[in-house]
Amino acid sequence: MNKNRMSTRTKLTSIYLLIFSLLLVSSREAVAARGFHKGKDGLTLSVSDGTLAIYPVADNAVRVTFTKDTLDALPELIFVREQPVPAFKVEESASTLKVILKNMQVIVDKSNGKLSYADSSGSVFLNEVGGQRKLDASSIEGQACYVAEQSFESPDDESIFGLGQFQDGNFNLKGVTRRLTQVNTQIALPFIYSSKGYGLLWHQYGLTDFNPTENFVELTKQQKAGEENQLVEVTTTSGTQKVSQNQSLYTGTFQVEKDGEYSVFLDLGNMGNRHFVTIDGKPCVDESNMWLPPTAGTLVKLSAGEHQVQLICKADNQPKLSWKLVDNTTTFRSPVTKKLDYVVFYGPSAAKVISTYRNLSGNAPMLPKWAYGFWQCRERYSSSNQLIGTVQEFRNRKLPMDVIVQDWQYWGKNGWGVPQFDESNYPNPSGFIQQLHDLHAHFNISIWSNPDQNSEIGKAYVAEKRFIPNTKWLDYFNPETRKAYWNTLKNNMFDNGVDSWWMDAVEPENDALKGETTYAGLGDFYRLAYPLMVSKAVYEGQREATSDKRVCILTRSAFLGQQRYGVINWSGDIGGNWDSYRRQIVAGLNYTITGFPYWTTDIGGFFRPGPSQYTDEKYHELLIRWFQWGAFNPVFRIHGYMSETEPWKYGQVVEDDMRKMLNLRYQMLPYIYSEAWQVTENGSTLMRPLVMDFRDDSVAVAQTFEYLFGKSILVAPVTEPMTREKTVYLPKASGWYDFWTGEKLKGGQTVIKETPLDIIPLYVKAGSILPVGPKVQYAAEQNGDNLEIRIYEGADGTFTLYEDENDGYDYEKGVYSAITFRWNDTDKTLTIEDRKGSYPGMLAERTFNIVKVSENKGAGDVAVEKYDKTITYKGRKTIVSL
Repeated sequence: MNKNRMSTRTKLTSIYLLIFSLLLVSSREAVAARGFHKGKDGLTLSVSDGTLAIYPVADNAVRVTFTKDTLDALPELIFVREQPVPAFKVEESASTLKVILKNMQVIVDKSNGKLSYADSSGSVFLNEVGGQRKLDASSIEGQACYVAEQSFESPDDESIFGLGQFQDGNFNLKGVTRRLTQVNTQIALPFIYSSKGYGLLWHQYGLTDFNPTENFVELTKQQKAGEENQLVEVTTTSGTQKVSQNQSLYTGTFQVEKDGEYSVFLDLGNMGNRHFVTIDGKPCVDESNMWLPPTAGTLVKLSAGEHQVQLICKADNQPKLSWKLVDNTTTFRSPVTKKLDYVVFYGPSAAKVISTYRNLSGNAPMLPKWAYGFWQCRERYSSSNQLIGTVQEFRNRKLPMDVIVQDWQYWGKNGWGVPQFDESNYPNPSGFIQQLHDLHAHFNISIWSNPDQNSEIGKAYVAEKRFIPNTKWLDYFNPETRKAYWNTLKNNMFDNGVDSWWMDAVEPENDALKGETTYAGLGDFYRLAYPLMVSKAVYEGQREATSDKRVCILTRSAFLGQQRYGVINWSGDIGGNWDSYRRQIVAGLNYTITGFPYWTTDIGGFFRPGPSQYTDEKYHELLIRWFQWGAFNPVFRIHGYMSETEPWKYGQVVEDDMRKMLNLRYQMLPYIYSEAWQVTENGSTLMRPLVMDFRDDSVAVAQTFEYLFGKSILVAPVTEPMTREKTVYLPKASGWYDFWTGEKLKGGQTVIKETPLDIIPLYVKAGSILPVGPKVQYAAEQNGDNLEIRIYEGADGTFTLYEDENDGYDYEKGVYSAITFRWNDTDKTLTIEDRKGSYPGMLAERTFNIVKVSENKGAGDVAVEKYDKTITYKGRKTIVSL
């Protein structure tokens, strides 16, 4: 009897506890629901361990922050353009809150604070991983900070691109581990684009780990793998120095519990010269260069059980090797920050994502037209006479060019890195620069951020506290430093006629802000942002000085938002071999999809074979193929260490093949310059990985070495030696035309293209309208008359021909002309619309030579003998039947 009473009482107690628990859960949900606040700029709500905020920043973008207290916020460096808050509304249900914008929605799970992102119809394109939002208290140099981490679900069929310019060779970054630091050859941009149609910007200025690995292999140092005391001369920020190339061997073992794909991450701790890892005797990481970034990641398929590791690196590196099972998540982690902060953009096209990002962070201004021509660069010209003589020889040989570049050491006795000519070799700077201008060339010069502190200029900077304390680097976070540096450049360079700037070692070399204190605060909070401030100094200084000359900055590093400062990036001091060449293609495509439109490389590699390069036919083949690809980079530039890079130095075959590509580049300038206007006006991109235009074509998305140049030309560079035919995938489209032959081909198929040494595979999309100019020796020689207008039928198409004064910022005031061409494929008519706008020197009347491309007609770089129609255009709408 008593036992029955006890049993009944126990059951009742259990029921009461269950009811209480349900009420508690309901109460917690109610508290969460009551705890949210809709303000004018967004939604804030309390979650279990902090405050979550969702701020709409565009009709298709939201910014998310998570904070725990009121640590002093870092200044806003990326989103500098004030934009009105887009219209949004908040809807609540029993289990969710929804923030609804015109083109996307954010769904908050009230039970755990998890966020999901959906398009306007409610179809989810991105989910946070529940319970993976982390903001853990930490400290750095005695200052409070947080470790911020957020994971997102990544479906099996997702492809991820971006993060900037890396040398690890990875194209699709899904599951790949990377450490985002700024070093020579590596540009870290915490921004990705997904084939699912979204972009994600991780809003942190400090070191960030992408898909961090947690399992470490115990390594044992075995022996040196290289010769004792092997020294090689290299260029450093302290001059030419001998650097040890000694290498060491490490071994280790590790065990995995199940079969699968694993992310393997190598961390050398500092710059190295060898990335080499084998697992069970099979190389999975293998790269050599005079110097390499400290880290590299790769993906490897492993079976369950124990695995043997061998690792070779530079002898003074302290290597670590770690791994993780790839688990269909994407994770960002920043160890030194004030809050968790990221932005989600929805396209679904990459073009929409990028244009929205630029609209918030600053559009990329037009470069001067000459910047889209050829840049002749080498390490190095040693006098003004050499510079002038080189340009004159280009002109004599009918090799088009627009820019001659002066590399370092022109400063001579003035002190390392001092932007001042040594007039024993560069007398009368304004005079010799004027001679270059008279030859229709423009002058670009190398400038550094670490001028000798014992020089006259350096001493003044020291006295004014312009350097980051206890370093050799100028503190551009200080606005007074930015002004002082520009004034130095203006007085010594710009006022003498310098046209363009080459900013070297602006990471600063290499990841040098760690542990330092800048004007803005501890350098660890700003480890990625230094190059942004360097470009800001020069851009704002030159814009204040004049509107007649567009800012044109070639720089080795970048951070988010820097595209607004007229920058071109190049891929640093890379090797001159086929492996390095292939890695640049991948690096460039992942760089441009992060919203930075202008990029280039050292054609032929910075570190070259030495004197043998001039006669070695194997190297000549690489140089020609690299040069062909360079002609279809946003910026076309050659460079090499201790090399004479002029085309004629490599013999007649190389010179002739280079001349062919130079001529083609200049013939394409009306197309390139018009596409550049689309970059500035509409947030477009010149160098377009295929996911940008063929997101629904999985085969196209996976193409590592193909891309669109502008919206019309498919480029498929030859990437292997001794290749005389190339397999090319033509994405799904209405059709494609072989640029060289005019042959029309179906989209969605793989074709074989013959590739003799002077041919790079190029295909033009059906529906394209391509303006082709005459062969000229410099960009401004083209006046826009007698353009050949090539029509590639098979689909409707439009193209807007953009023209202006070629330089200066009057285009910002509407001083330019735009002529839109429309092809109607059904009616076979070309409509040339009324010209919009005008500018001084514009042709009031001009001739358009129209050709409908077919096999062996309107093909290649040869002018058409007989046009389908020749039109005299006076700015009024004209309809042409073909």
